[in-house]
Amino acid sequence: MNYTNDIGAKAYAKYEEIGSAPIGTTSAKASFVVDAKGQASLGPLFIMEKMTRGFNAATADWRYAMVMPGGQTVGLTGGAGSDAMTFCHDCHTGAEDADYLFFLPEEVRAR
Repeated sequence: MNYTNDIGAKAYAKYEEIGSAPIGTTSAKASFVVDAKGQASLGPLFIMEKMTRGFNAATADWRYAMVMPGGQTVGLTGGAGSDAMTFCHDCHTGAEDADYLFFLPEEVRAR
């Protein structure tokens, strides 16, 4: 599930036609992991926040964070553990045309 704050909700609802997300847009995605026995448990919480222009040209001004289920922050773009967040933007470059955001498949989107 993807969650977006009120600042970005209207733009996010345009999905692939988003253009540029407004500064302050925060999107969070919960995840889960499945062990070898097929048991699911909480995985990391992934967070993206659109920062002001000039925050970080290498990430198109997105700040990425990953928080583990116990509350430990693995990394934050431009902060502690920043190197651990490089993989986030490396993946999101595949969605450059949608301001680096990926969206749920159409059949499961809530409007």
